[in-house]
Amino acid sequence: MILTLTLALLAQTEIRNHSAWKDTEGNLIDCHEGHLLRIEKTFYWYGRAYRGNTDGVFGEKGARFRCGLTCYSSTDLVSWTNRGVILAYPESGWLTKGTWHRPRVLFNAATGKYVLWFFMFPDTTPGYFSAVVATSTTPSGPFTVQTGPGFRVSGDLALFQDRDGAGYLCYEVKRRILVSRLTDDSMNIAGEPVVAMKDDGNHEGSSMVLYKGKYIIAGSGVEGLDPTETFYAVADHPMGPYTYKGLMSEKKTWRSQISALVYLKESDRLMAMCEQWLIGPAGSRVPGEQSCQLWLPVTFDPATGTAKLTHVERWDPWAKAP
Repeated sequence: MILTLTLALLAQTEIRNHSAWKDTEGNLIDCHEGHLLRIEKTFYWYGRAYRGNTDGVFGEKGARFRCGLTCYSSTDLVSWTNRGVILAYPESGWLTKGTWHRPRVLFNAATGKYVLWFFMFPDTTPGYFSAVVATSTTPSGPFTVQTGPGFRVSGDLALFQDRDGAGYLCYEVKRRILVSRLTDDSMNIAGEPVVAMKDDGNHEGSSMVLYKGKYIIAGSGVEGLDPTETFYAVADHPMGPYTYKGLMSEKKTWRSQISALVYLKESDRLMAMCEQWLIGPAGSRVPGEQSCQLWLPVTFDPATGTAKLTHVERWDPWAKAP
């Protein structure tokens, strides 16, 4: 009886990689390039839908699929409720000229607003990546766009909120990952950026987290939707200076790309959200909306600054690391 109960409780909090993830209504979760925002005990998973976009086409050719931004919520990281579309494609205008990517949200206590950042490719000029900012009074939207075309040059981006409430944008420009402090309302950049990862100048997939007293920036290589390794840098302050550390993954991040880093205070664990683009549970090619998630544990030694991603089929993120 005790063993049965223990196994049942484990199944409720166990992340199962290489599987088709479904929401509480039994529908496939269509939420990609995602990240998590935690408000008290509830996690909000923001991402981009890929319904109808079989090959994951992006840019001007992908705009016709009109894939908006979606949100799911959970209290255990396993059972996800569909909260719907937080920002839908308008009928016309500059926002319909390209595809939207990497939606990230933080809560600004000073304004009482949830602030969404994402980037659009292209903007009004072919090959031009531009950040877009929107706001809402609730975490599940709907969000209202507050910026216009050409607001800020940015590729893959991430939002980070420090313990003092200050917000930061971690973003890619010309294949380098930069960090900028946000303005007090979290709707623009304040001051000059610092370079967090330049190495060979070939990084994107920006992710940022505070873990064990260190600020960790992670990113992927530049391979379109093909798998890449995961690279990282470490600093003592969100604005650096950052020390480039190299790889934290193996086997091209087990055929995936990093989307975000997430810290869980209850277990003191770090998790990497990764996307297996166009790869299904059996390892074969699937349509874009069926792309598998790999949510993997990360170990980190603050004394040496060494981080390592670990591949697991199943694991409980709420269990403290051995």
